[in-house]
Amino acid sequence: MERAMKRPESAERLKRRLALVATVALPALLAGCFGKTSAETLTCPSTATTPGLDVAPLFSGPGRTRNDVITAARILAVKDTCSEEKGGIRAYATVTFTIVRASPKVQNPQFTYFVAVVDSTSNILNEQRFGVVAHFAGAESVITTTENITVHLPVKRVGAGADYGIVAGFQLTSDQIQFNNAQQQPSTQ
Repeated sequence: MERAMKRPESAERLKRRLALVATVALPALLAGCFGKTSAETLTCPSTATTPGLDVAPLFSGPGRTRNDVITAARILAVKDTCSEEKGGIRAYATVTFTIVRASPKVQNPQFTYFVAVVDSTSNILNEQRFGVVAHFAGAESVITTTENITVHLPVKRVGAGADYGIVAGFQLTSDQIQFNNAQQQPSTQ
């Protein structure tokens, strides 16, 4: 009779051991089925346009008023997705532009823009420059286009992506910056 009493106890102990083995082994088995698991969640960097550098006017002649602008581009949005890669995070940034022209004579204006990686205190860690060309057809005066940029973040932890940002803006001359700043001023009329 004592053995009969121990059997349920042994069966219960066996059940607990199997539950423990299943708890420990299940994540390893699932990792083999579904790929690598990480104890840390992947975070992507934030994205933004650079205030004051998000519009690029092109002028005709020496004037720098609104009447002298023949075409202009604006960065509408910067968005990203990211994935884990060996040695860090790969961010896929999409920069969306809208470009307007004042006259059909303006055919293929080109603008230079930059995409930079910044840290949490806005220090520029990496910057690349690119060109975007607007190809107007017919009488259209506004087009929207996107550019796709890939950026590598050499971070040790995939959760550190949120400590960085991807910013975009136009490479502007001092005349273009002054024009943009003047457009931000309240009108005195």
